[in-house]
Parts: sequence; C-alpha cells; structure tokens
Amino acid sequence: MIQPQVDMLLQYFGREVDELVRAKEEYFLQTGGEVHADDRCYEQRMQAFFNWFLFDRRRSDGSTPVEKFLREKGADLPSKDKEVLIGCTQSRLSLYEYRGTRGFFSRPSRGQIRVRDAITGDDFDVTERRQMHGLDIGDVFESRLVPVNRTYHFSTSFTYHPREVVPEIRREIKRRKKKGAVEARPLVWELERMALQHERFRNVSIHAIYNFQTPFLSKRPRTPEFQQGG
Repeated sequence: MIQPQVDMLLQYFGREVDELVRAKEEYFLQTGGEVHADDRCYEQRMQAFFNWFLFDRRRSDGSTPVEKFLREKGADLPSKDKEVLIGCTQSRLSLYEYRGTRGFFSRPSRGQIRVRDAITGDDFDVTERRQMHGLDIGDVFESRLVPVNRTYHFSTSFTYHPREVVPEIRREIKRRKKKGAVEARPLVWELERMALQHERFRNVSIHAIYNFQTPFLSKRPRTPEFQQGG
C-alpha cells in the first residue's frame, strides 16, 4: 500500500541529485557505511535510506520532503494518495517484536498482525495481508508504521535482527531506560550498523558484533556518557 506513494515521492525529489548525495553521506555515516548493488542487503538498506530521507530528514526550510510535496501537490492528489502521504508524516520508526495473531484479551482482526514496540511496550495491530515468512513469535525487527484510515501499515523498510541476539537487545533497552527515555532512532541506527557488520563479517561471532559495551571494530568500551546520549 505504501510503495506506490514512496515511488511517487522519489520520482519528484530524485531530480535533486546534490541533495540526495548529501543525504546518503549523512545516513550511511550513521548506519555503518555505504552499500553497493552486489550486497545482499542492498535493497533493504536503500529502502531504509529512502524512508529516512523522505519522511524524517529536514530540508533547509525545516520541512521534510513528504511535507513539502503535500504543500505543493496535495490539493491535486487523489484522496487515497493524500491519506497515505499524510500518514507518512506521522510514521513511527522503532524496533518491533512480532506477536503474530496472538492476543491475551483480544486478537487482531482478520488481515492484521500484532507487533509490540520493543522500546515502549505498546502493541499495534498492523494491516498486513502478506505472509511474513520466517518470523516467529518474539522475533525483533526494525520497521516503520504508517497510520492510514484508523489502522497501521508497514512502510517499505525492514531490518531483521537474528533471534540469537534478541535477549542482548532487550537487556540494552533496559539499561538505557535506567538512564532516562530511550530514543528509537539512535538505537535502530546502532543496530543497523551491527546488522551490516554481521552481513559482511560472517566469520566473526554474532555476539562479538552485537556487543553494545565493546562495539565491533572498536577496542574501547563505551563510556557511560555515550551510553546515556545514545
């Protein structure tokens, strides 16, 4: 449901080549490095970049690209496209735990699945008619929820994390909560760096890569100040 609107935005802003180049440098600097077409994670990483660029990154006038597009073209859009794009301005990036169709007091409606925000603990019923193959209850992934027509939809960006490291991710969230509110973006970007390293260093233990105290390729333990600000 979201892909056609993302494609519309990319077509509109794709002509801003210099802006896209600067944005790529910003994004990949924070998420572990640039990816290339022969990387297995190339499509997934580019979707994550496009989502951030279109929905989150502020332009010189203070607006995001999707806000600018709605301001300039919104009056001429079909109602469906406009509703989706308005939802994109309110998208919710976070780590989510897959709950399937389970529910203690109530179950998701037909055609929906339930996910739990791994940071806040909030549950969301997401309209998703595709089968989410390979996911088991409790698996954790990064995604973005877009509210449209009183329900949530996934955007086009997913980063899946190995289930072996889910306990460490949960422990890290608890550690950060003890120091105050946990911001989703710094955490998911740190995990994106780890996911890319896991992809590129298959001979290295996954627990050495998903190590929040001594990040892989860095010999220095993280300082308490860095942990608090992360």
